Amino acid sequence: MFRSKAGKNIVIIAVLFALCGTGLIIQLTRINFNRDYYSAFDLSAPREVTLVCSYGDIYDRHGEPLVNTEETYIAAINPDTADRAELDEKITDRDKYESCIDGSALFLCEVNTKDISSADVITVKKRYSEDQPAAHIIGYTGEECGVCGLEMGYDDILRQPRSTVTLIYSTDAKGDMLEGSGLSLKYTSSYETGLLTSIDKDIQQICEKAMANVEKGAAIVMDIATGELCAVVSKPVFDPIYPENSLDSTDSPFINRAFSAYSVGSIFKLITAGAAVEYGISDSYSYNCTGSIRIRQNEFGCHLFGGHGNLNMRMAMVQSCNPYFIALGRDIPTDILHDFAEKAGFGSQTRLCSGIYSASGYLTSEEELAVPEEKANFCFGQGKLTATPLQITLLTAAIANEGMEPKPILVHGTTDIAHESAAAAIAPAFERVMERSTADKLRSFMISTIYKDNSTAVPEHTTGGGKTSTAQTWTYDEYGREKLNCWFTGFFPAIKPRYAVTIMIEEGVSGNLTCGPVFKEIADEVFLMESSAYQG
Repeated sequence: MFRSKAGKNIVIIAVLFALCGTGLIIQLTRINFNRDYYSAFDLSAPREVTLVCSYGDIYDRHGEPLVNTEETYIAAINPDTADRAELDEKITDRDKYESCIDGSALFLCEVNTKDISSADVITVKKRYSEDQPAAHIIGYTGEECGVCGLEMGYDDILRQPRSTVTLIYSTDAKGDMLEGSGLSLKYTSSYETGLLTSIDKDIQQICEKAMANVEKGAAIVMDIATGELCAVVSKPVFDPIYPENSLDSTDSPFINRAFSAYSVGSIFKLITAGAAVEYGISDSYSYNCTGSIRIRQNEFGCHLFGGHGNLNMRMAMVQSCNPYFIALGRDIPTDILHDFAEKAGFGSQTRLCSGIYSASGYLTSEEELAVPEEKANFCFGQGKLTATPLQITLLTAAIANEGMEPKPILVHGTTDIAHESAAAAIAPAFERVMERSTADKLRSFMISTIYKDNSTAVPEHTTGGGKTSTAQTWTYDEYGREKLNCWFTGFFPAIKPRYAVTIMIEEGVSGNLTCGPVFKEIADEVFLMESSAYQG
């Protein structure tokens, strides 16, 4: 019986050994067929770290890069062999350096030069510059993907790396770099694809300089002949390098004000005048402004105490007389007035490219305009009506372009400037939104308006036309003063206009005083730049 029990134990032990041996063989076989996977857990295996040197470029319409325009340097530092005295003078990422230099593991740290004897230095592109142009159009990245703007809309294209460098080194069992094993760098380049936009870098920088002292507002410059958005400025600007620094701002720096809707004000008088002309009302239409006009039980005042007296349509536009346009609007059928505004683009959202849209604003409905007071507000751009700076720019472009409104262009397509494979420029597209005779008349009104006695918008080196607005917002500051949205929209030169420009500044004084000087600076600087380039 004893022997029988001992025999059973021996059999059990033998079976257990057999099972363990079989399991070991299976595991070794699995490792053999999955060497790459299991080598990741071998702390003594060669380590690889891949660093992206640059992502896809974003170009302006002339092929000038808008991103990746500056370089920075990354040092691969081995604490055991580093010359600390040398590095101490050249480190720019001080926090990273001080937290890693007393360890024994290889680390990467930003430095201010590529000339370091005790570390390998890699040159990488800085995605954004300190004064990054067109930040709201470009957007920014986070966690190696686009978060907003073109960076988000074309993430799959722009995140194709132009070049990378792989650091290869060996470590000991603790993960520390093996002394004397060395560090090798392997560089690779991929197809240099990028994005060709409509932005003109020089015009963009002119606009940003002209808007430098603006706290909240927007500016747009459009090429009337093509519909290209040459400049899009929104203030304030977020920091694309450190966007987290802008998160707590109460001024909403991430909003692109150029594509956001605001109360319009007197610029909309161009719509009222255009609808009247197309309905058949003569521009000699006369009205005697006494300082106010009554609509049922409501009094609508004029900005000039005592009124302007007798005015025709041109003089009413020059003087921006509210009672005149209210009276004019009473003689325009509501559906004619509403349809003219709708055809010009008010109330319609615009898709500019992948991921970027301009708001629709609000076009007061025909039912709402059946209320006389609502229609009165509508005729001089107040009430429920809102529009974007882009919509106002399109209206101005149509007036300057004989009634043909261009389709806005922001992106032409993908391109490879380095290999001379440029994106084909999108063919300009236009829609007739008013008769040529109507546009000619409105253009002449705008030329007369900009050259009135107290205008601040008259360019010194070119000519132009324009219209101002000072729109009510019905919001007030701590002193009880209403915050006003100020506008200027115009074109230059006056004859054969090339560019349409719109400026909107929040909480300003008036369209003339706040926005007029900005238009003047933009028109003059663009004209001088192009004249110099032509002469050169």
